[in-house]
Amino acid sequence: MMTRPACIGIGLAHCRRLALLAWWAGAAFAADAGKLTVTWLDTPVHGLAVVVETPAGKVFLIDTGGTRAAKTGGEPAYDSGRDAISPFLKARGFTEIVGITVSHPHGDHYGGAPWLLENWKVRSFVDNGYTGRGQTEGYLKIRTTAQQTVGVYPLNEAAAAKSAELRATAQKQGGNYHAVVAGDVLDWDPSLTVEVLSPPAEFLGTTADPKKISEHGLLNQNSIVLRVQHGKNVFLFPGDCYGGGFEGHLKATVTPERLKTTVLTAPHHGFNPGTNFPKWTQAQIVVASCLADYPGNANTPNPRSPGTRAHRVFGALGAKVYVTAWHGNVQVVSDGETVKATSQRESEPRPEPNDALPAPAPAKK
Repeated sequence: MMTRPACIGIGLAHCRRLALLAWWAGAAFAADAGKLTVTWLDTPVHGLAVVVETPAGKVFLIDTGGTRAAKTGGEPAYDSGRDAISPFLKARGFTEIVGITVSHPHGDHYGGAPWLLENWKVRSFVDNGYTGRGQTEGYLKIRTTAQQTVGVYPLNEAAAAKSAELRATAQKQGGNYHAVVAGDVLDWDPSLTVEVLSPPAEFLGTTADPKKISEHGLLNQNSIVLRVQHGKNVFLFPGDCYGGGFEGHLKATVTPERLKTTVLTAPHHGFNPGTNFPKWTQAQIVVASCLADYPGNANTPNPRSPGTRAHRVFGALGAKVYVTAWHGNVQVVSDGETVKATSQRESEPRPEPNDALPAPAPAKK
């Protein structure tokens, strides 16, 4: 198994790049012709970026990670599209991206998309088409780019204001933007069945009292949920979905057998595995894409370590749990009968940082 090179005397960012190059160079991680290869990328900023290499040799992305602005005298700017996804794809020999699916319009899931749309040939761009409460102008800029005809286009602020008009024009001209909802099927590869399980066409929570569901929560639970089947193996990508409305939708529309999963991306990075969802999926392998510690959560109900939470919840059900912050890049290869998981480095489960902290002081009245 590949491990990180020693980091003595060099910067952390440079060390990370050396480690990734060493990992890519490993024969054990070479692309397997005729097999499905899925890689969850480890990045120094919070987010989710998954690279899917199909049996026919095409590459798709499910979410594109996050970004970080440069800090004066501190960490440099970071863009998952430029600094993680693009180098990975080039090292694997790809020259174009057949499709990008953005599960929902939060920056930790679409942050790398603008750079990729400007600098790579992207044949298709998929999201759920949601335009309601919580949607931002920043994300609509990205959708606008994808709504133009096939090719590479710069983001255009003025064009963003004409989103609906551009979408109609792009559709007439064979544009590469597609909105999908539950029941839709994506044509990725003859060897794969790619289905959208959620959100429903009417979306979830849109009629609820705004006081009972935040804009952030509304976008999360309307994440695109992809079910990818390769032979006997099922990969499930639920974005940031969680909550009773989401689970109720699945229970009403998806048979229990079709929810059973071989490989699962931990919902909401592991922060919110769900009440019934872990038991329904019965996943053999779970991958949580997250940072090791979120100190800002120390005095909130949310865990400081979503990786620890995912390990406890899914591990108790018998799953092998990988956490990008602990294991680095995680790769799963399917031959249609079995799956093989390999991580950039080995790691034992880490304790929840909150375990070592005193209970938060009661709120002042």
